[in-house]
Amino acid sequence: MVNVIMMDMKSNSKPKNLLEEEKENTPQERNVSSTTVEEFLEQNGVEWERKGRGVYIYPSSLEGVKKILEKVPTPNPDEYIIVPLGSTGGYNVFILVSRNGISIRIGYGRGNIPYSDMLMTITEKISKIAKDIGIENRRNGKNLLGV
Repeated sequence: MVNVIMMDMKSNSKPKNLLEEEKENTPQERNVSSTTVEEFLEQNGVEWERKGRGVYIYPSSLEGVKKILEKVPTPNPDEYIIVPLGSTGGYNVFILVSRNGISIRIGYGRGNIPYSDMLMTITEKISKIAKDIGIENRRNGKNLLGV
């Protein structure tokens, strides 16, 4: 078996932990129209990398995430966009953009997500982030949990 590693010469800094509300300056917004996600990200000076079928975007603030999600082109049917928001307590939180829509997801390793008190804190932060970014669940307006 041969492993091939393709390296990009641009600097890939550690993604920001946007769950902790870090504030940084974002690059100036440009009004451009592009056909692919990669072209859009390059034209707007956003850090990104491709891993398999996914394009990982690393904005520096939640305001940057909001601007990107408003203007990013829809990915092809066989690809998706992931915006890591950060991790806390072993849980990873990210935004998934696919052809079908935008969602915020919680990951925990490769298995099921165990319940802990930290999970409640994370879901509260996710609710606030979803409201700030403007992500809403349009398909199911009912709260079946009764909470």
